[in-house]
Amino acid sequence: MMSSALVLPILRAAAWFADDPVAQGLLAPGAPDGFLDLAWGPPDVSWVEPLQRRRLSPLARAFFHCANRVAPEGDARVVFASRHGEAERTLTILQDLAAGAEVSPTLFSMSVHNAVPGLWSILKGNRASACAVAAGPETFGCGLLEALACFRADPSSPVLYVYGDDRLPEPWADLVPRGELHAVALLVGEPAARRLTLASAEAPAGSAAQSIQCLQALGAGPGGPWHWQLP
Repeated sequence: MMSSALVLPILRAAAWFADDPVAQGLLAPGAPDGFLDLAWGPPDVSWVEPLQRRRLSPLARAFFHCANRVAPEGDARVVFASRHGEAERTLTILQDLAAGAEVSPTLFSMSVHNAVPGLWSILKGNRASACAVAAGPETFGCGLLEALACFRADPSSPVLYVYGDDRLPEPWADLVPRGELHAVALLVGEPAARRLTLASAEAPAGSAAQSIQCLQALGAGPGGPWHWQLP
């Protein structure tokens, strides 16, 4: 039995994958109206100046590619979500600590979970609020709920929601199911081009990740349902 649903108004959507998700069977070719901006291969971060661009991890590049595709003009509230964040950088810091070495301040500043939204705000000159969400396997759904709550609190302007995750490095790679390096950006606001229905439901065995389910629903056309499993 599903609980009562929430309806999320979406103005624009973008997704980026390291490899073609259609060829992998993760997504259909997409809606004919082109609502979902879908890309793969090298992410487009050409708008970032070269010195800063060199500091970006693959995950941050994926974040920025998608966010830049859907962000509105001017300031916009931002919700970033990632289950693991900058895991490669975190692992390097832990290895340095284990070896008794000094931790690089630059490496630390780029490893914290709010580093990406902070850097986005700096590069875009965005003075609106920004937050970072991590909630284990429910990260995508919880981040999306945070974005919806922000919009409902003040529906006068849209909210930019960006999610992304990478595969965990060794020795953590076997701790969680192997994922795909990808990112998703949704601009939550009115007048909506899509209305995504969110409801709690039992997830069938072998279900795709929440972010992939969301993209599948968005690509199916207006009114496509998407369900996630709560603990």
